[in-house]
Amino acid sequence: MVRSEVRERADELAEDVHPEDTLHEIVDSSVPIYTSDLMDIAADNINMATLEPELGPGSALTPANIVAANVFEALQGVAYEEWQAIQDERADDDDS
Repeated sequence: MVRSEVRERADELAEDVHPEDTLHEIVDSSVPIYTSDLMDIAADNINMATLEPELGPGSALTPANIVAANVFEALQGVAYEEWQAIQDERADDDDS
C-alpha cells in the first residue's frame, strides 16, 4: 500500500520542496488506528511489539502505541526506499 501510494504520488513528490513531508503523510495515513488491528500486526510479527521504537511510542507507553510506532518506522523505511528507487529510475531514464 505504501509503495503504491509513493509511486502514485511520485510527480507530486518530485515537485515538493520537502518531499519528506509528503512521505510522512503517506506513512502516517497507513498506520492502523484501531487497537485490534495493531494487536493483529503484533501477533503476526512479535518484533513490532517488543522492539523499542527509535521515535518513541507517542504520548503514552502502551502496547498499542509501541506497535503503532514500530509500524510507522517500518513503513517509513519502505516509503523512503521506494522514493529512492523512483528517483534512481528517473535518473537512469534521463541518462538514456
